[in-house]
Amino acid sequence: MSDKKKSVFKGAIFDVDGVIVDTAHIHHKSWEIVFKKYGINFTFKDFKSKVDGKPRAFGAKTILPEATDEEIRKICGEKQGHFERILKTGKIKVFKTTVDFIKMLKKKGIKLAMASSSKNAAPILKKVKIYPYFDAEVEGALLTKGKPHPDIFLIAAKKLKLKPSECIVFEDAQIGIDAAVNAKIKCAAINRDKSHLITGADIRVGDFKHLSFKKIQDLF
Repeated sequence: MSDKKKSVFKGAIFDVDGVIVDTAHIHHKSWEIVFKKYGINFTFKDFKSKVDGKPRAFGAKTILPEATDEEIRKICGEKQGHFERILKTGKIKVFKTTVDFIKMLKKKGIKLAMASSSKNAAPILKKVKIYPYFDAEVEGALLTKGKPHPDIFLIAAKKLKLKPSECIVFEDAQIGIDAAVNAKIKCAAINRDKSHLITGADIRVGDFKHLSFKKIQDLF
């Protein structure tokens, strides 16, 4: 048996929105308000297929390819303002099964990192009191290359002082799974939306309640 198959599970890297919390509708509403000024009817389906999981500037450019870099910066700033305003007025939905899983991994000594394309991820996790469970964080918005480029997850593994082969990524978006595959890191797709099939993951479940420590260990 080769050494590659003898990797030990030591680290877990979590995307945030859609995996730990559900703020997708707040993100969509924020973008919808901004894009409406440009005469664009930005649907939730558009958000999931064209913007979700990507660095915000890249997502904005996808919708408005003719916009200049200065216009994109302005659009992203407006979107952030709307997001913060909407966030203050409502509750953040937290996936309890994910939090339970995170607590279980922590008890077993697994190192944990959060890695999100959103600059709002850390503030949100602090607000819902989940942030302290993580040993490291990577803010994808600060990286030159976003998902599906592997940097975000490779940096997360490095911050945990682990080899990529010792980690697993938990993602709910195809672009995130693609990034994990490109990083050669094992990955689990949390495929809650049955109408949108995620492919390429080492394991795919509808919710963390269908995962166990042994199921993850068996992937290594």
